[in-house]
Amino acid sequence: MPRKLPRFLTPEEVKAMFKEAESSPRDLLLLKCLFYLGLRNSEAQKLHIDDIDFINKNVKVVQGKGGKDRYILMPSGFAEELKAYATTVQNGNPFPISDRHIRRIVKCYARKAGVRKADEIHPHTLRHSYATHLQNLGTPLNAIQSLLGHEKIETTTIYTHMGKEKIREYIERAFERF
Repeated sequence: MPRKLPRFLTPEEVKAMFKEAESSPRDLLLLKCLFYLGLRNSEAQKLHIDDIDFINKNVKVVQGKGGKDRYILMPSGFAEELKAYATTVQNGNPFPISDRHIRRIVKCYARKAGVRKADEIHPHTLRHSYATHLQNLGTPLNAIQSLLGHEKIETTTIYTHMGKEKIREYIERAFERF
């Protein structure tokens, strides 16, 4: 049975969700962790301040899917935001909320942002969007594989979708001499 292609958001849709979450620092940082780090829902739940290296701007994902640890690099601007937020965290876990609550938060901001088919948006959609965004910017597939923590490259190819604009750019460039 063929696998259904996963949903992903455009950069504009992700920015709109961030904008809608600005009034809630925790929710905004949660959305940004899911997108900027490509975290799974369970990985965001288990994230601990001690796993974040603000100097080297990376996050250690402890016991991700398959019980494997991995490191994810953080964008500099996001690292500073996360560092500021970390000072407000009481027990070391920035998101001590349930899996269901994380899904509700993501869906809520997708609706508020006017994202198309908002009811189909899940935390994993932000992970797919992360991988797609990296691919569209020319990040090698094996680097995306490492960041996502996939054992097989085939799994990574399911997560990544080159945007139509990028494909159009390649097509135009390929045939501009004819």
